Amino acid sequence: MDDLDLRVGRPELPDGYLAVPVRAQDAESPVRVCVVARRGEDPVGGRLVLRRDMIDARVYLGCLCDAAGSVHRWLEVWVQSIEGLEGAPPAYREALSNAVLDERWVRFARALREIDPEVVFAAAWETINPAPTLLDVRRAVAVHPVDRESGQAWALCTDESILSQRGVPAYGSSLHRYLYLPDLGSDSPLVGVTPGAPEGDRTEPISTVLGAEASSLEAFNLHCGLMLAREMGAVGVESLADLLGGAPVEGIAHGRTIMDLGALAGLDEPEASQPRSEGWLFLARSGRAGRVLEGLHLRLRLIADAVGQVRSVVRRTQRPLLNVSPESFQVRLFEPGAGLPFLWNWRVLLADPGQAVALSIEGSDERYFLHASGDSASIYHPTATRKGVRGEGSFRIRQVKVQTTDATVVVDGTFSSQERIDPSQSDLAWLRLNISGSRIDLYGRLEQASALASGEWRFRTIRQRLGEGAIAALGKAEGVPMSGVPFEVLPLLSAPCDLYALGVMGVRALLVDGQSTLPVALDEMLSLARQVAVEYDDSMGLGLRIQGIMDNDQRWVQSLGPQRLCHEQMDADEAFGLVPVQLWCDVLGAIVRMFPGMGPDSACQDFGEVRPGALHRVFDTAASDLQDLLVRTRGLIVSESSCNDEIHAVIGRLSVQVGA
Repeated sequence: MDDLDLRVGRPELPDGYLAVPVRAQDAESPVRVCVVARRGEDPVGGRLVLRRDMIDARVYLGCLCDAAGSVHRWLEVWVQSIEGLEGAPPAYREALSNAVLDERWVRFARALREIDPEVVFAAAWETINPAPTLLDVRRAVAVHPVDRESGQAWALCTDESILSQRGVPAYGSSLHRYLYLPDLGSDSPLVGVTPGAPEGDRTEPISTVLGAEASSLEAFNLHCGLMLAREMGAVGVESLADLLGGAPVEGIAHGRTIMDLGALAGLDEPEASQPRSEGWLFLARSGRAGRVLEGLHLRLRLIADAVGQVRSVVRRTQRPLLNVSPESFQVRLFEPGAGLPFLWNWRVLLADPGQAVALSIEGSDERYFLHASGDSASIYHPTATRKGVRGEGSFRIRQVKVQTTDATVVVDGTFSSQERIDPSQSDLAWLRLNISGSRIDLYGRLEQASALASGEWRFRTIRQRLGEGAIAALGKAEGVPMSGVPFEVLPLLSAPCDLYALGVMGVRALLVDGQSTLPVALDEMLSLARQVAVEYDDSMGLGLRIQGIMDNDQRWVQSLGPQRLCHEQMDADEAFGLVPVQLWCDVLGAIVRMFPGMGPDSACQDFGEVRPGALHRVFDTAASDLQDLLVRTRGLIVSESSCNDEIHAVIGRLSVQVGA
């Protein structure tokens, strides 16, 4: 290992790029947080390197620089943004406001600091809105707009009394934002900085703030969104899984440019990316056999790290993510210690806070979560998350029941619509009634079995606390047919959706090679899950049942055997000669248990099965299974002499007893 330069490379800005501080006051600071910008305009990627465009944030490539301009760490600079909400479903947008977005941001930033305090660079901008910011890339400085007449700095207006006085939407209850001059207070003009911000008394266009020179500046954070700076992982989880199988790793793409950040330690070079040489793995000298065994252990560790990261965030926020995929994670590389292989020095980091937002149900304690993907499909999301339906229908109120014990009301009625609706028992239906000029939102469940006519559903609300006026209006409307009633059926989504996505990631890490694709591998795995449910026997472990299924039909071996761990051609018999059959069947069993609703073996029986206040418990079975598998596979790589001595002692005692 002495002749190998296996280390995390020194960060260096690629040719044609420079670092721009994100705050003007940091220009002379000895250490500053910067974003990476291209000196000239990229026709595809633009000047700033956008890493991800999330539902409520934009994530840019950044770095931690010193006064000499040297890069010490690669960062991600997160900037809160509402532009991604434009394509979200109506119910999702209505559940959000500036106050909700800010609270989500603060809780997630706090969770990240608690989980990985060494990767988050704390600053006031996680909880306090920064000044509106543009970037002058040519001069490598941040620009905070000031009023040309008074020289005062513009700032975000969160003073609800001023906003109300001017007749514009409130900050806390809307998604609109306005700038003002704090020193002028209620006499200050207002400038809307969000798309479609309504005009009011003394509102002015954004050109008032930007001026003529704005054309030469890059808009970075004009909305004064909260920010977050955290260390960036050098590679993605898919890249690491492929590398363990023998595939190369690429750099970061910006438009047509592939950026070499100097942090991949040669992993992006195909001839150096094959982990065949000593120093990459413990079993490198054992050739392909060693790589398969060690690759299995490290891939299981990859899945376990991802499960642990999601579980930790869900435990701290009590909110699912609902959009987990490989892009939700990054792999942080470390300098290898003496005697440790390079590919053992990493850990997985969560890189996306998720899309889930809690649906606020007026007067109810029940919690439902919405996701923003609407009708879009992803292989990492279960079918159940894509069956929401919205439209218009007809509604008749049968009975209004007021519960005297807790002052709640339950409304029974009959609903019909031409839309195709197939609700489950746990789905939530939302109806919006307009009675006597008042808008009343009802939330409940649809049941077709108890309806009398075809195409109708019996609708019963959950317990809601409504005002006396609303209750009286509902009572007067009993028996009156109402048409054109907007509705939406919201599937019950929670942490089991994230568990499903992590199961798909497990399939991607373990079963996708040069001969198999993820859709094919996932289809085979879900078929196996259904088969073990059909052959369920509580007297026999899941792994043993899977082994019996594979023994009875060799097609399972060809599609789901351990030969998928290697990107080189390998037949199933050779692979099973390296990986013990029972161990591999237990690996498959651990993945099967991660798919909700597949049968008695599933850790969750549906996508809404959670314990209130303990959403993170959904991941306990997967975490326990993976920990057990890590211990077992580690024993195939590193000799555990204490265990061997203990087994030897037991055998010795039994030998004496048999001899006697």
